[in-house]
Amino acid sequence: MNARQHEADSGWDARLWGLWALYTAVAYTIILAVIVALTSLGLHVTEVALDHRFVGTLLIATFGAALYGAVLGALQWRVLRERVPIPRREWVRAAVTPALFVWIAVVVPAGIAAESSGHDIRISYFLAISQALALGPLIGFSQAVALRPYTQRWKWWIAANFVSWLVAQALFYLVSLILDAFDFAHGHGSPLEAYLVLLAATPLSGRWMLWVTAPGATLPVTEPGPSIATAAEPAHPH
Repeated sequence: MNARQHEADSGWDARLWGLWALYTAVAYTIILAVIVALTSLGLHVTEVALDHRFVGTLLIATFGAALYGAVLGALQWRVLRERVPIPRREWVRAAVTPALFVWIAVVVPAGIAAESSGHDIRISYFLAISQALALGPLIGFSQAVALRPYTQRWKWWIAANFVSWLVAQALFYLVSLILDAFDFAHGHGSPLEAYLVLLAATPLSGRWMLWVTAPGATLPVTEPGPSIATAAEPAHPH
């Protein structure tokens, strides 16, 4: 196997790898900054979910999922589009749909628990969202389905997100062992540490993405041609 063929199969591209890590880091920063800013305003939006559990939870989760997809999905697509011709809307939708379930299952309950117990809701939301952003298996499945028409290795994106999620959880656990005061498993931790641990997994997911969308694995995407009836129609004189 020559060097060119190896590069086509491995998909390695230092520029795209760096951009993926950068855009993902920027997206995480924006998402967490928006949440911290909103909770710092004293709007007590979680009280809506506390008083009206179903409607409030759905509203907060919808906002969070839309924020997740619009920021993370759109920024990651800027790298992905250089490998496969997937529409931005399709990739963003693949991020929003599972994010809605993650917010309902992980983030909003953490905010409700903080509101009920009188804990700092900003830190509770920050830690919950940090762990939710690393919840790759569900999100990976949705994104893998979106990648199916474009690459033979689409199923491996599920494994990639699962492995990245395991790495992130392992890092959370190791930090908890090293620093006893920051017990992420029980909702106690430093926002800065959670942020750094979250970022640590982004280069791994970037490498997987390059391999999944390697030129040697991508599928040809044909544009729909004119129908037979249209082609058979005689040209009208002007």
